[in-house]
Amino acid sequence: MSGIFRKFFNTIISVGIIPIIFVVILIFYYQSVSRRNLQNNYQKLCDSFAISSYESINNFAKRLDYLNYLKYVYKDDDEFLKKTSEKYEEIVFIALLDSTGSEIKRYSTYSFSKLFSYINISRKEYFNRIKGSKDGVIGDFQIIRSFPLATIVYPVGDKFVYAVVNLKKFFSYIYQTKIGQTGMVFFISDNGVVLNDSNIDINYKEMEEIVKSDYGNTEMYINGKKYISFFRKLNDVNIYVVLAQEKREFLRDINLIFYSMLFLVFLVLTISYFIAFITSRNLAAPISSLISAAERVSGGNFEVPVTEKSDFAELNELVRVFNLMMEKLNDYSKIQIEKLMDEREKLNIITQNLKDAVILTDSSFSPVFVNRSAQGLVGNDYNRIKDIINSVVKRLSDNKNKIIEFKNKYFEIYFDNIKLHRDNPLMLIVARDVTAEMRINKVKEDVFRSVAHDLRSPLLNMQGYIKLLSYDADEKNMKYIKGLEDESNIVFRMLENILDMSRIENKTLNLNIRKTNLKELLKNIAERFEIRAETKGIEFFIRLPDYDVFADLDDELFLRAVDNILTNAFKYTDEGGRVELMLEKTDKIYIIISDTGKGIEKERLADIFDRFKTTSRSGFGLGLSIAKTIVEMHKGNISVDSEIGKGTRFVIEI
Repeated sequence: MSGIFRKFFNTIISVGIIPIIFVVILIFYYQSVSRRNLQNNYQKLCDSFAISSYESINNFAKRLDYLNYLKYVYKDDDEFLKKTSEKYEEIVFIALLDSTGSEIKRYSTYSFSKLFSYINISRKEYFNRIKGSKDGVIGDFQIIRSFPLATIVYPVGDKFVYAVVNLKKFFSYIYQTKIGQTGMVFFISDNGVVLNDSNIDINYKEMEEIVKSDYGNTEMYINGKKYISFFRKLNDVNIYVVLAQEKREFLRDINLIFYSMLFLVFLVLTISYFIAFITSRNLAAPISSLISAAERVSGGNFEVPVTEKSDFAELNELVRVFNLMMEKLNDYSKIQIEKLMDEREKLNIITQNLKDAVILTDSSFSPVFVNRSAQGLVGNDYNRIKDIINSVVKRLSDNKNKIIEFKNKYFEIYFDNIKLHRDNPLMLIVARDVTAEMRINKVKEDVFRSVAHDLRSPLLNMQGYIKLLSYDADEKNMKYIKGLEDESNIVFRMLENILDMSRIENKTLNLNIRKTNLKELLKNIAERFEIRAETKGIEFFIRLPDYDVFADLDDELFLRAVDNILTNAFKYTDEGGRVELMLEKTDKIYIIISDTGKGIEKERLADIFDRFKTTSRSGFGLGLSIAKTIVEMHKGNISVDSEIGKGTRFVIEI
């Protein structure tokens, strides 16, 4: 059950987790987008502070154009400085400088006058910029008594007004802006001065990150706490507005939503886990029971039904149908066992009463079944039977003939592999007693051989007389003499076949091997059959290559083999038919003889090369047997293919 349960559980969990994974990805994406949007909003707010601050400073700078008028009205320097201080309430200290940047007069309504030493800006960088200019410049920034101050130098005639301005009056509404609980807005100069009335402790290296660019955001420690800071430079004024908020508070809302959604995902995963567990168990339990029941059924046990119940109606229905199937199989099995016992008993009776010896062995030739005839032949000792079978198989592998001699009798052996529903196939061996047939064939051969010897001499004499008669015969008688000569040649060829078969049986037929031109040999054979083809009205085609084909063979015997096959081809081809003789050479030499005769039945093809087997009643059935033997003596092979009504094709391969 654990394997099935695990597969169901993993599948259900996987199906549930896939969409959750996408949800988690979306959550992280949402957090990233939300954080980016929040940063953009804070940056926009910081930019708006920078714009409004710059406009305030720019408006004040435009108001300073009135200084030239005041200087024109008030010639006295003290009176001019006093009226200027009264005119611009943002100024906390004012001094008049000569053309070299040195102080001439000073005035202050506050106690700031004592805080400023003698003024000389001749060495200040901004003094070089203001000389020859009609516009004022912003000089240094500093914090005095918690006041953020900026120095503004403005040309008036050939002199300069040196004014210290309280920036708090410009940025008061920005300082009063509240951003959460920890947010703040302050200004810093490009030289690292924090322009704020409250105490702000910032590391100088972190401030350097701000003044490197005109705008952006960075993380920095302010008063020992980590802040996310957004900054923007006030155009051509070397002041940066900085909007800072503790990182914890800055990300609080986003993190709250993020972790809430993660909690929901975890909750869904937990619920999915328990649902998958319960569902998998309800699915796996009955299926596991069905598998166990199926294994019992495969082992032949149909008695134990499946009792497992499920919350799924479909599985309960499957269990019910499976139990019903087991009942049916149980009934069917009992019927089949009875039938099998009956069939086995019948088969045993048949095999035990067969005259043929029947032996069934495994792949190692150990007997599995031996019928009564086989027991009478080889006994009951299975070890001895195994040795006999090994000996028979070896003898048959060395001899192409399937007939062996055993205990002064001849047996024709048949082998067949039987593939049962098991790993090891069985071998069926059937031995048929052919002693009577062999003795009849022996008598037949002896009779034929004796008759052939006795008829050969009179037949030769007859052919001599026929030859003498042909010398003085007229045209009419010559026709009859020619017929006698042809018929005598047929009889002589039969006698030669019988004698050749006798020599083959006695192994006295020796080969006279020599290098032979097969093209010329077949051409000579073809010339002998051209007259027969013309007489019978058969088309005879000879297809020989343009080059000579040589082979080592006994030309007389090989001529006899080809002659026998051609004789059969002409014999069974009717008038108007076709016989073809062809020679081909590739890696081997092929002699092909085909005809358009009546053909041979498929079931008789295997017997046409056997002695005394013929497709008609005329002849002894020795011609093809001798041809096959001669070809095999030359280490060649002969094959045949035929179709009823279309003809036969012999192929000699050497």
